[in-house]
Amino acid sequence: MGQKTHADTSWLIALFDSQDSHHSKALKQLDELNAAPSISAFALSELLVDFEKSDLVDVNETLNQLTKVFSKVINLDTQVAVRAAHIRSQNKITLGDSIIVASSLIDGADLLTFDKNMRAVYERVK
Repeated sequence: MGQKTHADTSWLIALFDSQDSHHSKALKQLDELNAAPSISAFALSELLVDFEKSDLVDVNETLNQLTKVFSKVINLDTQVAVRAAHIRSQNKITLGDSIIVASSLIDGADLLTFDKNMRAVYERVK
């Protein structure tokens, strides 16, 4: 794996959900990383939706723990928005996925994802 990485929501879900079919692979990839991956604010929001639905989890505490685990959170600023819009307009990909790809590219990081379409777009535009 490259030195800098950026985690997509599919990778994060696989990492935290032991029942996910990609869980073992995500754990292995995490173990091989030189440093904690970054995460986009958009992916963080997607991940927190599941935690928000659970009565067993304190979302604020979960947010605090997540921000300690990941190297940094890439905020949705104008630079990310413009890059994401361009990626979205040129590819068959959702705006949310475009935001995550753009965040990864702006951070200069390899994308950690199990989404084949997102991976293909990332490889094409990087």
